[in-house]
Amino acid sequence: MKQRWDSMPRSGSLSRLFLLVLVGIIPSWSHATGIPHPAIGKAGMCVTPQCHARLFEASSGPRAGTVHQPAAEGDCASCHDLALPSGARFVKGAPSGDDDSPEAARAWDLALCSGCHGEGLLAPNAPATATGFSDGKRNLHTLHVQAGRGRRCLPCHDPHAARQPKLLRELIPTRGKARIAQEFRGEPKGGWCKTGCHAPKRYAR
Repeated sequence: MKQRWDSMPRSGSLSRLFLLVLVGIIPSWSHATGIPHPAIGKAGMCVTPQCHARLFEASSGPRAGTVHQPAAEGDCASCHDLALPSGARFVKGAPSGDDDSPEAARAWDLALCSGCHGEGLLAPNAPATATGFSDGKRNLHTLHVQAGRGRRCLPCHDPHAARQPKLLRELIPTRGKARIAQEFRGEPKGGWCKTGCHAPKRYAR
């Protein structure tokens, strides 16, 4: 019997998962080398056989994947500025260094996600209509991001491309070598999800 989201615990395994993820992703993205990005060629292309060739690899394969619209259009400058420090992967507004505080987590999401998509869908009391990720009247985006330290989108979503719908990762990275499996299936009025933090769950808007 599939579990419903209204039976999802607010603590326990979910919180432990997010603690693992939240302390892991920011440091792994912090290459505080101070090395400037090489100059881009005359064509202005970031993804070439010589550079970032595997960036969209995650969206290829037997299943149809998804590519973030700015990346698909080659609009890297929407998120990146090569004049910024490499420690923040040249992401506009992102913190540099090894800060894994809730404030830094929120700064990453503001830089890469809510700056365009808005913060309304993540608010503690956000209505279910604020997002398509809802189960009846329960906003599941709120449930997930409020479960851990700070507000995080990046543990579940890849900002460039993914093999699953909604830019959802197949493997959620952590601080160490561990990767947490994540499987999602979209349905006409909702979806089905299974991760290493909970049993398969189905939601319906």
